[in-house]
Amino acid sequence: MTLIHAVGTSESHYRAERATVTARISISSADRAESIAKATALHNRVAGRAQELRAGGDATWHAADPLSTWARKSFAEGSKSKVIIEHITSSVVRVKLSNLSIVGEIVAELAAAGAETRVDWSLTEDFKRQCERRARTAAVGEARQVADDYAEALGERVERVVSISDAQAGFGGAHPRAGAAGSAEAQVTVAEITVRASVKGEFETVAP
Repeated sequence: MTLIHAVGTSESHYRAERATVTARISISSADRAESIAKATALHNRVAGRAQELRAGGDATWHAADPLSTWARKSFAEGSKSKVIIEHITSSVVRVKLSNLSIVGEIVAELAAAGAETRVDWSLTEDFKRQCERRARTAAVGEARQVADDYAEALGERVERVVSISDAQAGFGGAHPRAGAAGSAEAQVTVAEITVRASVKGEFETVAP
C-alpha cells in the first residue's frame, strides 16, 4: 500500500455579465456653501442618471452615498504663513449595468459631467456559483488523474480517496477581451473573469 498526495487545479475564463460603474464626485472651493451646492447638483445629476438606467432595464442596481464635506489647509505658494483653506465636498454613486454595450457611453457621459469613473466587471451570482462548482469538480478530477498516474508508475492502483481539501479557489482579475465600442467615446472592451479552484488529495493504493 502507498499513500499518494496529489494536487488538482482548474481555471476557466468567462465573459463578464455585469459592469459596475463607480462615479466619484469631488468639488473644491474656497467657499464652503459653493462647494456643497455644486457637489450636490452633480451628485443628484449622476444619481438621477443611474436611476434612469435602472428603471429602463439597462442596470440592475444602483446606490448613492451621502455627501461629505471637509476642509483642506495649505500654505500659499512661496509663503510659510499665509494659509489657504479649501472646502471639499465629495460623494460616490454606483450603478451596475447589465447592458454592456453602453458601458463606454455611460463612462464618457459621467466623466464629461465632472465625475471620476471606474469600471469593475463581474458575473451574476447564480452563474458564478455554477462556475465555481464546475471548477471544483474539474480540480478533483485532475487530482485523481495525477494519483492514478503515480499509482500506475508504481505498478499499483488507487483503491480509495483518503481525503480531499480545498487548496485555493476564487476569482482572478478581469482580463480585457474584444467588445463593441461606440464612435463618440473611448473604446471599452468587455472583460473576462477567471474562475479557479485547487484541491489537495490523499489517495491510498493497493497492488493490482
